Amino acid sequence: MDLKISYNWLREYLKGKITVEALARELSLKSMSVERIHEVKPIFSGVITARILEIAKHPNADKLRLPTVDTGNPSTSFRAGEKLQIVCGAPNIEVGQIVPLAHEGAVLGIGTENFTIKKTNIRGVDSNGMLCSPKELGLGDDHSGIMILPPETPIGKKLEEVIPLNDQVLEIEVTSNRPDAMSVLGLAREGAAALGLKFDFKPAKPDLKAAQNMPLSVKVLEPKLCPRYQAAVLTGVKVGPSPLWLQARLLASGLRPINNLVDITNYILLEYGQPLHVFDYEKLAGQEIIVRKAKAGENIMALDGKIYDLKPENMVIADAKAPVAVAGVMGGEESAATEKTKIIVFEAANFNPVSVRKTARALNLHSDASGLYEKGLYPQNTEFALLRAIELTQELAGGKMASKIFDAGVKNDKPLKIKFDLAQVKRYLGAEISLAKVKSILQTLGFSVIGGKVLTVAVPWWRAHDVAADYDLIEEIARLYGYHNLPAVMPAGEIPAGQKDPGFFWESAVKNYLAGLGFCEVYNYSMVSSGLLNKVGFDPKHAVKIANPLNEEMEYMRTTLMAGILKTAADNLNNFSEQKIFELSAVYLPTKDNDLPEELPKLTGALVGGGEEAFLAAKGTVEFLLKKMGIKNWEMKLTDQSCPLWQKGLALDIFLNDKFLGQFGLINDNILEKFGINKPVAVFDFDFKVLASLGSTVKSFLPLPAFPGSSRDLAVVLDEKISWQKISRLMEKINPLVVGVEYLSTFSGESLGEGKKSLALRLVFRAPNRTLKSEEVDGIVKTAVASLEKEFGAKLR
Repeated sequence: MDLKISYNWLREYLKGKITVEALARELSLKSMSVERIHEVKPIFSGVITARILEIAKHPNADKLRLPTVDTGNPSTSFRAGEKLQIVCGAPNIEVGQIVPLAHEGAVLGIGTENFTIKKTNIRGVDSNGMLCSPKELGLGDDHSGIMILPPETPIGKKLEEVIPLNDQVLEIEVTSNRPDAMSVLGLAREGAAALGLKFDFKPAKPDLKAAQNMPLSVKVLEPKLCPRYQAAVLTGVKVGPSPLWLQARLLASGLRPINNLVDITNYILLEYGQPLHVFDYEKLAGQEIIVRKAKAGENIMALDGKIYDLKPENMVIADAKAPVAVAGVMGGEESAATEKTKIIVFEAANFNPVSVRKTARALNLHSDASGLYEKGLYPQNTEFALLRAIELTQELAGGKMASKIFDAGVKNDKPLKIKFDLAQVKRYLGAEISLAKVKSILQTLGFSVIGGKVLTVAVPWWRAHDVAADYDLIEEIARLYGYHNLPAVMPAGEIPAGQKDPGFFWESAVKNYLAGLGFCEVYNYSMVSSGLLNKVGFDPKHAVKIANPLNEEMEYMRTTLMAGILKTAADNLNNFSEQKIFELSAVYLPTKDNDLPEELPKLTGALVGGGEEAFLAAKGTVEFLLKKMGIKNWEMKLTDQSCPLWQKGLALDIFLNDKFLGQFGLINDNILEKFGINKPVAVFDFDFKVLASLGSTVKSFLPLPAFPGSSRDLAVVLDEKISWQKISRLMEKINPLVVGVEYLSTFSGESLGEGKKSLALRLVFRAPNRTLKSEEVDGIVKTAVASLEKEFGAKLR
């Protein structure tokens, strides 16, 4: 997550001499990576503040108006008290407003070029300058109206003098396991530790005496999903523009100023990393706040103007009647504070990260707040953020406390204490780091440390998520000491040998095997349409449906790779008459609890074209693959003939000791027609998890034979249903001198009888220490014929 943070803002919490370059360097070396530094400075000159005295209608244009402004400053190029008429089309100007005026000769950096303001005649009326929007001043993207300055802004001043624009912005990459560093305070704390400076933070101390006691009821019905909820009522609030210093801070961080209430919540989001929300007190039915799960049939119009249907598992903030916010995600439009709001309720809460993530994804509604909550925030932070919000509201919006601070949930958890042996530092880092240095590093980061060689370290609440054991403390010491300062030493002690993960090993090996056979690997989307599943006979009802699909073509998680393989083959049919493709990836099967689907790795390949030999080619591929993986003693069985996917009699299941490995065969012509394929297609489909578990990397080697071998050819008549595999395995077992069994041919005809076939095979014989005699070979052949007759009723031709 990248944060844009003002250097001037960070400096407020760092005491000591420092440069932006030094801060960026030390943060990158010891904490978070500073990706770049942006210099922020005015892109304009000659822009001053002016007050609108009166507004007249343009005589020749309905959409244009003629404001007269007072520059009020004799130090400018205008005479003191001179009034200037401007032609303006902005809809938001009113008499009495303080606005930025680019007078004649001013320069604006609009786009990539500088633009000089000149006196211009617009529709028959002279305009002596231009009133500027934030975009025209380079202060944001808003160009819907003129930038309105706070009413206390002095007129006649250069704009860069009243808005502190000169700054440097650090763009910092914060890792997702460090939500404590996703704020100005968090990064300032890290910067202080990295530079050896004092972190100067003082909690806000607003006036908490309530002038009146406005009734408010706060109930948390789901404490596990909302560990802490705080709220406070303020009255006498005046909604208006934020002071220029606050606007400048937001602009430097990439946020657009809106009004003081919204800006305060955004400011604290940046400063404390704690989302806040503001309710209009008078819009809360019954003056109640209830943290609960949504009820069936409820919906809410969020601040983005869209209506969202809520589900019972969604957490909401509700009043006495209906939801007023989606907890941790976004507030509701109907309870939002507006320019007319006088009484507000500030909310500072902590929500379960998993609950927020599921709700945001289910509703397809995401915000800066949900992004932070999903990473896991800290219940203790709500108190600091709420006090700061009250303080700023009192200073900038005239708010006064009108209630106590309502507080439900966790207040002060006991910190985790870790026993830590100082000897572990040298063991893990190879460096002698003194006790004083170790204590200094940990204390600078906010850890409490007591003890000598064996330390007891109390983990601060803002590090409770990522520091849990002594090795986490060693990591903190290492990075603050400086990885670049650690000596290069050989590791001590025993180093266990690394173990190959069979899944990863066989994934790479199988891909190489298939590539060697001329196959091309393909990648298909994991999301498929119901129509694609139907084409291969898979019912979408048994697939995992995506809650928010991108389109109808990506509505379901695939339950088979065959659909994608056949679609890829069809798409490439015009370019390649014959294809050999495969995919090794996951399919997704629904689970009983309807939570995350089961991911099952599959290996699926297709051989397109090549005539009737495609089936035999697929069979050869399967046999080669199983042999290369060291899987032995498997057998093939005819696939269920009722399966509509395969051509009858041309599909085989593969088993090992009754464990199903996969299947292969010719795809049914009806299926191919649905894909527009007019060539034979043979497909193999394996459960790759099972294959990888059975694969063996043990290599066996036999020396080259020193003595010649001998062979005999046999032809036997037997039942046509008896497979070659059963015959070959029987022949391999009849005698140790049989070193090979080869298939020659199969013949069937009326002369053999119904249901019979003639099978020719070759037996190869060899002894390791002598040349076999003819009598020995003949004896083994007789044994072979007898075994075939006994097992299968075979007759020698």
